Amino acid sequence: LDVTLNYKWGITADIATLSFYLQQTSDGNFHIILNARTNKFFDSFYKVRDVYESKFEADLDPVYFMRRVNEGNFTAHNEYTWSEDKKTLHAKVEKSTLAAPVDTTFTSKETIRDIINLVYSIRASDINSVIAGKPATMLVAMDRNITRVTYSYVRKEAIKVDGLGTFNTVCLALNLQHVSGDILSQETKLAVPAGSDSKNTVYIWISDDGNRLPLHISLPISVGKIEIRTTNVENCKYPLASKIK
Repeated sequence: LDVTLNYKWGITADIATLSFYLQQTSDGNFHIILNARTNKFFDSFYKVRDVYESKFEADLDPVYFMRRVNEGNFTAHNEYTWSEDKKTLHAKVEKSTLAAPVDTTFTSKETIRDIINLVYSIRASDINSVIAGKPATMLVAMDRNITRVTYSYVRKEAIKVDGLGTFNTVCLALNLQHVSGDILSQETKLAVPAGSDSKNTVYIWISDDGNRLPLHISLPISVGKIEIRTTNVENCKYPLASKIK
C-alpha cells in the first residue's frame, strides 16, 4: 500500500507519503515495514523521515515493534517486545527530549498491540459482527502510553478516493481512550454512538470486500484536519470487488 497524508487548514495540501511493505516469512509470520516521509516541498518547513517495523504471528499476535522517528529537530526510537503469552509488553523508549532511555513494562489480561498490528487486526476482525451493532475493542501502545480503541459501525457508502477510483466501503468510528496502571487489568466497556463527533474519534473507510483495505482515514487534531488516503495498491489477496470504477 502507498498512502498519502493530506493536511487541511485554510489550504489543502498533500504533505507526506507512507509506504507499507508486507512480507510473509518462512515460519508463516508477517513482517511489515512502513516508511513515512514529507514531500520535497515541505521538507524545508518540517522534514519527516520515520520508519516503523512490526512483526506478528499468523494469528496476528504481536512479536516485535520498532519506531524510529526523525521529525525536524526531534528524534525518537521505540522498541516493543512481548512475552510468550502476549500478556506482558516491554517498551523501551528513547527520545531527544528525554535525558536517558526509559523502560516500561505493561501487564494486561488482553493483548496490547502496536499501531500497525492494530490496523491489520481491525481489518481481519469480524467486521460483520460490528456491522450488526456489536462494537469491538483493542488495546494499543504508543511510546509509554496505552490507549483503548473501540470501533463501531457508522454506515456503508460509496466514496471516491483520488488517484485510485470509487469504492463501496464500510465506515467505522474508532473512539480513543487513554488508559494506564490498574485499568489495564480490568474490563473497560465504552458506549460509542455511531457517527459520534467526539474529538477523540477517528473515522476509517475500509473496502467492502475480502481485502478490507483502509482506503480513507480522518484524524482529529487540535488545528486543522488530517486525512489519509490510499493511492496505490498491489498484490491484494482477493479481487477488488468493491471497486465501482
